[in-house]
Amino acid sequence: MSSVDRRVDAVTFDFWDTLVRSDDKGTLGARRAKLIAVLGGLGHHVEAHVLDEAFVSAFGVYNDHWRANRQFTARDGALHVLSLLEIELDADELDAAIDAYANAAADIDMRLTDHVADTLHALRGHGVGLGIICDVGMTPSPVLRGWLDRHGVLDLFDHWSFSDEVGWYKPAPQIFEHALAGLGVEAARAAHVGDLRRTDVAGAKAMGMLAVRYRGVNDNADLPPVDDGHDRPEADIVLDDHAELPAALGLL
Repeated sequence: MSSVDRRVDAVTFDFWDTLVRSDDKGTLGARRAKLIAVLGGLGHHVEAHVLDEAFVSAFGVYNDHWRANRQFTARDGALHVLSLLEIELDADELDAAIDAYANAAADIDMRLTDHVADTLHALRGHGVGLGIICDVGMTPSPVLRGWLDRHGVLDLFDHWSFSDEVGWYKPAPQIFEHALAGLGVEAARAAHVGDLRRTDVAGAKAMGMLAVRYRGVNDNADLPPVDDGHDRPEADIVLDDHAELPAALGLL
């Protein structure tokens, strides 16, 4: 951890493994169970392993789009899965299947990362504006908001920039610009906290924001050298615990 001299008026946060711990296994299980139930109710029996193979395929397509910064939403993922299953559905049945895929994880008890709630309250207490800049995967932003609301922290944020609403993934400047405009702050007076160098750190530094890498959940998962043409710089500040953030920003 290192502190800086610049004043910070706003802090944006990545979502997955920065604000909320990911639970891929739980999400996959819920998605499988709900889709099997919905499709079974419509008279279509689907084997779990077949569905899982379709999920893997959909995530692969999503990952390709994510890295190329082309949108691939939860609805797109559901349609991809259903196309592989070769099941004919009418419009209402299709909507039910898409809903089961996209919102399957809504009832999972996703956990906040350690000390992040206290840190958000502390930042608010120092008059710092708070935002979210999130690359949304196969679980759409309303579900993500719902988890934050369940933990009592949604209303601490002044603005949200979710990729499925903004139309861009990090590190594209457009999603950072959306966040900065919503918070009413210049990049030089803002910090961004996230776990990935390619998206969070590179995107923030390119904007002139202070880049903070949180490695309390996920560390070294996106290290160079990776020969894909994407920069992976190190952050200005590296944290193991969110509780370190106010002091690192010079607020204490």
